[in-house]
Amino acid sequence: MTWMANQIAGGLIAVLACCTAAVAADDLRRATIWDLRLGQPIAAQPAPTEFRAFACGSNGGPPRQRLAGWSDYARCRPEPGGLHEVYFEYDDEYEYIARARDLPREIARWAGTTEAGFPVIVSALFDDGGRLAAIRLVTDARPDHRVDVTDADLRKRADAHLFGQLMASRFGIEPARDCKAEPPADGETAVGDVFVKQRCVLVDTKNARRVVIAANYFRKPGQSGVNPQLPTQLTQGQFESSARLEIFALR
Repeated sequence: MTWMANQIAGGLIAVLACCTAAVAADDLRRATIWDLRLGQPIAAQPAPTEFRAFACGSNGGPPRQRLAGWSDYARCRPEPGGLHEVYFEYDDEYEYIARARDLPREIARWAGTTEAGFPVIVSALFDDGGRLAAIRLVTDARPDHRVDVTDADLRKRADAHLFGQLMASRFGIEPARDCKAEPPADGETAVGDVFVKQRCVLVDTKNARRVVIAANYFRKPGQSGVNPQLPTQLTQGQFESSARLEIFALR
């Protein structure tokens, strides 16, 4: 590491070390999916160095083929709608520094790829011409299986469906006007007395975008709250709890 790099790293650590008492840390930020420019070409997007772990996406699932950045979008097989999904992650530099300094508040602030404390899988969807046609956020259950020395205090999978409600509020979606509660499919049951299977669509002509939100919280066929062989034993994790947000540019 060069002298200048050492100085920069030392400066970042020093700032984070006094985050709990000084307002200087409030000026720190990292690029997120909200910095992407919907409807604009690759040249208008944040530099790839602002993010990490580029790969072909899998409709909000884990990454596939590794990519160098936005410009590799054509290497990803198009979805049925014709768009190429590019998976990416938020820069984790501040999180690693916070962990090194054992600063729980800052670890929670910079932990992974998260929005409002919810772990999410984020992706950018480009059309064949390299225009950003949509962005996608899907709740991510993977951090539930991580074991960290210092807990980042992220929302667990059981709460994931609440992310849909949060995003609906952010984008001005009115449930009575924009949302539809779908009935259970065969074999789907409530978790306790709660069943959520909601779809919301808002066409926002003022901002030239279409906002689509889905939230789920129920037991899938074959899932149960208790062990069928031992009714006094509760099961763990046998439920679907998820949410997704997709924003499409209006042509």
